[in-house]
Amino acid sequence: MSDLLVLAVAANGRITLNSLPSYFPVGGVKPRYFYRKKVAIGGTEGSLTGAYAGSDMVCLFADASGVYWFKGNRGQIEKIGSQAHFKKLLRQISLNKLEESPLPVKKMKTEKKKMSKKTTKKTEKQSSKKKAE
Repeated sequence: MSDLLVLAVAANGRITLNSLPSYFPVGGVKPRYFYRKKVAIGGTEGSLTGAYAGSDMVCLFADASGVYWFKGNRGQIEKIGSQAHFKKLLRQISLNKLEESPLPVKKMKTEKKKMSKKTTKKTEKQSSKKKAE
């Protein structure tokens, strides 16, 4: 999959491909999004920062053959078509300059593991001292 775009949309009903531009008029509020140009097989982790409370998620993506699709907040799939159609839709929702979202840093997980090992060793030492007393 490529060109994965996940949008947070504050909506009360079903969001369709045709209704999407009405939520983000040109010159209005820019959408909160997560975007990756290429998505590895097995998935990508990321976060959508600044999402609206109670917002729905919709996504747009290209399949292996280069056809673009829209997945709405109720699970419906709609065909966007070519990359030109995808880019036209981005202009309609004020995302002319789409930037890739950062992925979580792997170091955070290893630092947490190191910290938990230190905490465990510290706890063991404290337990040993108490037993000796």
